[in-house]
Amino acid sequence: MKAITLSALFAGNKIARAAAFAAVAGMCWMPALGGMDDVVLKCETNIAPCSYRVGEKMKFVFSLLALDAAEPIDGLKLKWKRQGDDGKTEEGLVPLSRRPMTVATSIAKPGFVRMEAWVVDSNGDKVKRTKSIGKSCLGNEEIYFTGGAGAGLKNISQGVAEPSDFNVVWKSAIKRLFADKPVNAGNVASFARELPQSEAGGNPNAVRVAVAVPSYGPNWTDCYATGYLTMPRNAKPGSLKAKVSFDGYGIYRPSIPWTCSDDTIELHVNAHGIYPLNLDDVAWEAFQRDVINARGGYAFNDEDNAVFEKAYFFGMAMRVASATTFMREYVKTLPAWNGRDLIVQGGSQGGLQASWAAALVKGVSEVRLEVPWCCDLGGREVGRMGGWRPKWHPTLGYYDPVNMAKRFPKEMTKTVARSALGDYIAPPCGHAVLFNAMKGKKSVEFVQGGDHYGDPGNYSQTDVRKVCK
Repeated sequence: MKAITLSALFAGNKIARAAAFAAVAGMCWMPALGGMDDVVLKCETNIAPCSYRVGEKMKFVFSLLALDAAEPIDGLKLKWKRQGDDGKTEEGLVPLSRRPMTVATSIAKPGFVRMEAWVVDSNGDKVKRTKSIGKSCLGNEEIYFTGGAGAGLKNISQGVAEPSDFNVVWKSAIKRLFADKPVNAGNVASFARELPQSEAGGNPNAVRVAVAVPSYGPNWTDCYATGYLTMPRNAKPGSLKAKVSFDGYGIYRPSIPWTCSDDTIELHVNAHGIYPLNLDDVAWEAFQRDVINARGGYAFNDEDNAVFEKAYFFGMAMRVASATTFMREYVKTLPAWNGRDLIVQGGSQGGLQASWAAALVKGVSEVRLEVPWCCDLGGREVGRMGGWRPKWHPTLGYYDPVNMAKRFPKEMTKTVARSALGDYIAPPCGHAVLFNAMKGKKSVEFVQGGDHYGDPGNYSQTDVRKVCK
């Protein structure tokens, strides 16, 4: 699958979209097979899903929610499939029952088990809903569960060691970036243009600012880090936090944000340095053709990924550093900033970018990640289940959030707001490695029955790990 084909799925802020997918859990459709469209396949483990010891029996307990008492289920079965970071795959069938159905397994090394299940008929065909409920953890047309469990989490380490010159390479790159494209108190205002109400529209009590900061793309090509900044107008001195947010995977045109937080100055950064922000249709089509499509989609070109400065991630990381440094310096000029909070956040690819910001830019106070992408990129090399990600090359180790996390300041607050146990775009094992790499105050929440796109609302079993100091 080419990277570009998932653009619509990953566009936008993943953290903001989580609630929308949770709402899907409450939807009902026209009956299939006499009413199976209302049914939700729920599963919980017998203990907290990420608390198992290596070799301990994991019990997955399945149940059917919203099954009508009169609905016949004779001949129907629960089909399950177990995969694991141990390289083993198992499958089986259990007669469908109104009572809990249990499937047991284990893993003999630190890592994760992935468990999927479907309701199937007597021929083994998956029972379908009469209407699609869209891509979500509840399944599309099938009555489906995806989730898993982990064992020996504290002992899950990085699959492939970080590059030995990681610090030297990044120090040199950041030094050159800001030597050539400085961001400081003397020039920061020139990168920000407040939009008049006639151009911005929306709430007159909100300030909207177009931001374009000189930066670099792959192979040190000149470009801009771009995005829109919003803040409440006439905020009290010292009352606002500052936040930089990054987007998930996708190719899309920047749009002026219509919402504005009451307590935060927020810069929403475009992943690709689109400049100007309001570029016309001809320029937009040329960007997609010449920058993205010509290389077969972004971030997945093996030839590019073999060279640190040629990789698409290089330019993205340069823009992240430029934009976050701009935000740090710009808010110092705003009396409304509280002088303390500078947060970086994002989901999926946005989490990848936020990890770069937290490691490469001084002054970040908090990093918030959700299903962060590309964690433990070398994990597949040691037999772990891989996600949807670029093919491994040692050069990609420079961009791995796990290696960035080792550089997060100890005093920084670090949160992985969601790691879905059924997510095999950004697998939970990588998030466990990420959590282990962080020092100081940190937390991660593993969610049962969720995937990369969302969670099944009230049906979720969670397992939170925290270090509070």
